[in-house]
Amino acid sequence: MADVVSFPAGRQSSCATSPYQAYRFAPDGSVRSTIPIEAATDADAAERALYLSDGDRVELWSRARFVAHVGPMDGPVATSITLLEDEPAPDP
Repeated sequence: MADVVSFPAGRQSSCATSPYQAYRFAPDGSVRSTIPIEAATDADAAERALYLSDGDRVELWSRARFVAHVGPMDGPVATSITLLEDEPAPDP
């Protein structure tokens, strides 16, 4: 069977590393840059993000999962969100 099916050579296992994104923020809160990081664990990714932060605040994400804040926390950071109730309609 192995001689019938060919597998691509040099392909890494999807379990070997996970793609992370490090978002560097400017002092005004805007995103200064986005840096892709390949790492095997959250701790490795956070260490690499800290090295790349260059003194800026960085948010580290793994796909849609928030991993960590890295660097100085000078600017405001949301700790939670609350949905606002619908405004009542004014009486006619």
